Amino acid sequence: MQVVDKGLVLRETPYKESDVMLSVLTECGGKLSVLARGAKRKGSRVSAAIQLLTYSELTLYESGGRYTLNEAEPLEMFYGIRNDIVKLALGSYFAEVLELASDEESIDPELLRLGLNSLYALAKTNIPHEKIKAVFELKVASLSGYTPNVLGCGICGSVDDLAYFDVENGTVLCSACNGGFLKRIDASVVDAMRFILNEDIKRIFSFTINDSSMKLLADVCDEYLSVHFDRKFKTNTFYKGLI
Repeated sequence: MQVVDKGLVLRETPYKESDVMLSVLTECGGKLSVLARGAKRKGSRVSAAIQLLTYSELTLYESGGRYTLNEAEPLEMFYGIRNDIVKLALGSYFAEVLELASDEESIDPELLRLGLNSLYALAKTNIPHEKIKAVFELKVASLSGYTPNVLGCGICGSVDDLAYFDVENGTVLCSACNGGFLKRIDASVVDAMRFILNEDIKRIFSFTINDSSMKLLADVCDEYLSVHFDRKFKTNTFYKGLI
């Protein structure tokens, strides 16, 4: 059966002499493993469309739950990322996270939208990398079922003086209920987290925050994703080594 779908290439792995195995997050099929035969041969017509972090239209042949690539046309290659090692490292981190967050048995178009919007922001806007990364991390955690409580203190319910974030339990706490070595936050961080969690993905980066609060937000989101995905991402470690 022939299938036409659009998808973002999250990983490309050499397979046999001239073939490539792809992990692709698609609009209609969720995450798919796709065999691209002859993709490494000189003059291959699909080589550009199957590069990491390329969004392409794919014509696939499906048989018994296995997919083989017949044709591919790149729709967006995010050249602004490929020409910058720091941006490429951060984009690769996004891809690693998306591959872990996506499921071959579940279709989640919002996850693909988040990935594409984050890569677009990275490639084509002047939004600080720190902000793009934090927004991506918190939103992907939420889409994966780990939405934190940012409405009120997780212990007493107070909406005032929310000054700490409990990463393990995923909740904000007021100063009176802080009982340990928790992440320090401030009102601007709480407001930003509420915005990220509730705003449509196409407007997800359109909030303002000062530099000191941005650093707090970035620290919280980085650790929150790592803890709840139970993973130290190698691409994130590499990215941090570059900045």
